[in-house]
Amino acid sequence: MERVLDYGSKPEVAFIGNSHIAYWPLEMYFPNWECKNYGIPGEGIDYVEAFDKDVSGCYAVVQFGTNDIYRLNNDNMDAYAERYVKAVRAIHAVKVLLFCIFPRNDYADSTAVNRFIARLNEKIKKKVELTDIVYLDVFDQLTLDGRLNPEMTIDDVHLTGAGYRVLANALRTFMKREML
Repeated sequence: MERVLDYGSKPEVAFIGNSHIAYWPLEMYFPNWECKNYGIPGEGIDYVEAFDKDVSGCYAVVQFGTNDIYRLNNDNMDAYAERYVKAVRAIHAVKVLLFCIFPRNDYADSTAVNRFIARLNEKIKKKVELTDIVYLDVFDQLTLDGRLNPEMTIDDVHLTGAGYRVLANALRTFMKREML
């Protein structure tokens, strides 16, 4: 049974994923939400598959995949996308919101990794469309000329305040609709 929030409610939101989640100063971006941060730097799909916290009374915000990229190639991309969506579907929450895999920068002028991530995101998005998971695609908002926008990153992987504002705006937009 899904819970619909009203404007008087303080939503409980569990954030699950890797360093993008772990380093997000949630209380600064969502002072009126009860946030639980289950982000762990360096984690990926294995962590999400083994996630065992009870978040059934929360909205769950999930983001991972960046740390798995270098184990992937065109041959195992479909199997990974299937496994990815299965792991996210196993999270029992009021509603699961899944951010796309974020872009990253590898070499001074290379866009190859982000083209690969974009293709992987499309496969994941198509599989998610068949579920009740809400897919939050901010990939294009974080990129500039095929790379993670320098204004959005501190080190070519992790986000700056500007990057986190993109994420926060996507979440707030969904939650405002949900609270009507």
